[in-house]
Amino acid sequence: GFQSPRHMLRSGGGAALIAVDGRPAKPCRVGAVVDEGLVLQSLDPRQARLGASVDGPATLTLDMPAKN
Repeated sequence: GFQSPRHMLRSGGGAALIAVDGRPAKPCRVGAVVDEGLVLQSLDPRQARLGASVDGPATLTLDMPAKN
C-alpha cells in the first residue's frame, strides 16, 4: 500500500509498502532502491512508479485496487 498525506506527495515525499518475489513487504521512500534495477521514482495516492533511476523513464507502474 501507499502511505502519504497529499502534501507529502506533492513535495516528492511519502512511502510505499512493496513486496518483491514473495518476500515480505517493506517500506520504501521515493528514491529508494526497491530491487536490483528498480528505484521508487514517484507516488500518487493510488499509484507507484518505478524505473532504473529516479530521473529515468518508469518501467513499472503499480496501481492500488479501487476502494469498495
